[in-house]
Amino acid sequence: MPAEPLISIIMPAYNASRYIAESIESVLAQSYTNWELLIVDDGSTDNTASVINTFTKNDARIQYLHQNRGRQGKARNLAIRKSAGELIAFLDADDSWLPCKLQLQWQVLSARPDIDLIFSPGYIVGDQMKRELFYVTIKEWSREQDSEAFIDLNQIPILSAMVRKKAILRVDLFNEEPIIQNNEDYHLWLKLLFNGSRFLSIPDFLFNYRVHDDQSSKKIVANAYGLLHCYIDLVQSKVIPAKSPALKNRLKWLIFQPIDTAYYLKHIKVVFGDNSARLAVLSALSKLLGSNQLLKKIAFRLL
Repeated sequence: MPAEPLISIIMPAYNASRYIAESIESVLAQSYTNWELLIVDDGSTDNTASVINTFTKNDARIQYLHQNRGRQGKARNLAIRKSAGELIAFLDADDSWLPCKLQLQWQVLSARPDIDLIFSPGYIVGDQMKRELFYVTIKEWSREQDSEAFIDLNQIPILSAMVRKKAILRVDLFNEEPIIQNNEDYHLWLKLLFNGSRFLSIPDFLFNYRVHDDQSSKKIVANAYGLLHCYIDLVQSKVIPAKSPALKNRLKWLIFQPIDTAYYLKHIKVVFGDNSARLAVLSALSKLLGSNQLLKKIAFRLL
């Protein structure tokens, strides 16, 4: 077996003082020890920095970085640029890993040089809930076989992923546009997949994903707009073909998310075409009816 490479662990943190100590301790408990942990304080206004500093003074592998509020994509990119490892793993400041996480995933990647990204299932935990299972589909993933499945759904929980750094650099890191945040990981997975990276999901349950009232992923409306712009950006940057049937179908279903109909119809023209007579009619109607659910049902059938 090859020598153990340095794994760079990327952790953005914004007002994370409530849970971040537990997250860091789960890194310290890893059976794999050749790692560095880069924590980016994303302009926190609580005592996140002081909690982090209690760890940095005792372990040189932990680094504290700071930026003005820029959200997850910018924070992760800062840490990736500062990182020294050839493998990258991601852990948010309110989640945690099981002790074997890094060891198991590195062993698989070391035996599979054709795989750029590995991920796994885990557990969902919360202060007021019993632990539940967080499943993923176990298989090898490629653009040729799985592009439709990935366009339809984000298959990868980011806290489960380990990625080769060279693959991330090859697709220019995370998107930092504010409107795409909370979908910036999905945006990266699609860039990797459509640029030829191969993924592998393994059956080991390796993480604890924490559910709580403060987490940004609960902001449903912002996420809906972010998902729309995630797809549109990937089409405009020629990552996903605009003629993709899977993309058109996904965008059709997205109309039932909490998105203003006029806004939605304006932005999907890049996929459905500016000259669509049906789209023009729907756009005119939407100015009168706003987010009317009946119009959304009509639009779904006509698109």
